[in-house]
Amino acid sequence: MNKKLKACVFGFMLAPLLFATTSCNGNGSKISVTYVDGETELKKVEIATGEKVENWTPTVEGKDFFGWFGDPTLKHEFDFTVAPTENTTVFGAFVGYEKDTRAWGIAGSGKSSVLAASNWGKKFDEVHYLKNESTSKKNIFTMEINLLEKDQFQFTAPSIVGSTISWGHQRGAGYFKEFAKNDVTYFKAAGGLGGDNYTSNIEVVKSGKYKFTLTTYPQADFQDGGKEAYKNRNYFDSIDFEYIGEFSEEIAEFETIFYLKGEKITGWGDYQNDYTTMVTTDGVAKLENVYLKASDQFMFASIEKNTKTDEISSGNTYIKASNLTDTAKALVEGTENMKVKEDGYYTFEYNVENKTLEVTKTDFTPKAGEYYIDGSFCSWKGAGNDDYKMTQDATDTDLWKSIELTLKENDELGIQYYDKSVENGYNGFFSSKLLISNDAFDTSNTNIKCKTAGKYIVTFNSYSHLITIEAVTE
Repeated sequence: MNKKLKACVFGFMLAPLLFATTSCNGNGSKISVTYVDGETELKKVEIATGEKVENWTPTVEGKDFFGWFGDPTLKHEFDFTVAPTENTTVFGAFVGYEKDTRAWGIAGSGKSSVLAASNWGKKFDEVHYLKNESTSKKNIFTMEINLLEKDQFQFTAPSIVGSTISWGHQRGAGYFKEFAKNDVTYFKAAGGLGGDNYTSNIEVVKSGKYKFTLTTYPQADFQDGGKEAYKNRNYFDSIDFEYIGEFSEEIAEFETIFYLKGEKITGWGDYQNDYTTMVTTDGVAKLENVYLKASDQFMFASIEKNTKTDEISSGNTYIKASNLTDTAKALVEGTENMKVKEDGYYTFEYNVENKTLEVTKTDFTPKAGEYYIDGSFCSWKGAGNDDYKMTQDATDTDLWKSIELTLKENDELGIQYYDKSVENGYNGFFSSKLLISNDAFDTSNTNIKCKTAGKYIVTFNSYSHLITIEAVTE
């Protein structure tokens, strides 16, 4: 029996079910037991009072059997260890065959080559797809892959349109038949992208080479949140694995880089720049003089940089409130995400080996200046020029807006923090690494480059240092 069905509701996947589970028995000597598939009676037997119900395994043409339940919604497994006291109906969980035409792949991150290249589904090459070994009666997809301890992944049927890749039909930790075999634990659930265990990431506990088998039942797909047309759950699908042997590929060297992300400081986005990224020296990752508001919650995430190829993938290491030292807790609070107790400038030092985060409040005074939009569109003469000075928002004083800009293709721009009261008062430049993704602009180099000519307004957030560019519509 598939134990994972116990806590889930499946009635909507089956034919309409009978409404009553039991009825009274008049003479008390015999009890009727009826086994059903939806409204179809499969078998009916009589047992003596005090006798237990037979855990019978049925065969239904064109369907697979997943166990017996005590109610029509299939919330509770039927308890065969207790003798019934009245006439009883036992409800079967069955699902039929439907051909699966999807291409299933693996998406994840870590230090093994396939997952490092995947970077949580940003790339789907041939090595990321499972092999379709389906028959005319069963959908079976397999993959052999080397995985390292702490790697994390899920299986998904990606939707790829041009250069845009989106996930579909997540199959996470909740679909595993088991995490351990022969008293050895190979995997565990590690949380992740959804609100239940079925969309949690799968984390590798033991490094090695594995063969995975994903079995799917498209007929049982159903919708659980999101777009109505997008069926993203199926509790009959399953993931099984075989441990083939030791890890059998060259292990690349990686540098772990930590960066700050938070509710307001980055909008929970992943931005690695001078204002968010820790610098690691002699086993201590450090971020100095970052301004934080007491109302903002934050943590540190990580990326893994291949020291040979410079390829970047998402990391699986996080720095949260549980890493705070006792002295740091005087300044920072929280259980998962953190909050500073007072607005101000802070320095963070993370001991990589001990996994402890020290925090100090610093007496830091930033350089003076004002914000100006600058770029090739004005021959790089924007700094200190009142015509290009950005205007502070009256409601949200962290926001600064440019004048309406008319940009041509290949025009370059950025934001200068400039003190015009002194000679050569350039005190900061904000550009491509800080731009919130925008298809009309290229951020591959230092300056932001316009790809689509038009009229735009640039907004700069002086707290998060993030830049937004919006097109002006007529």
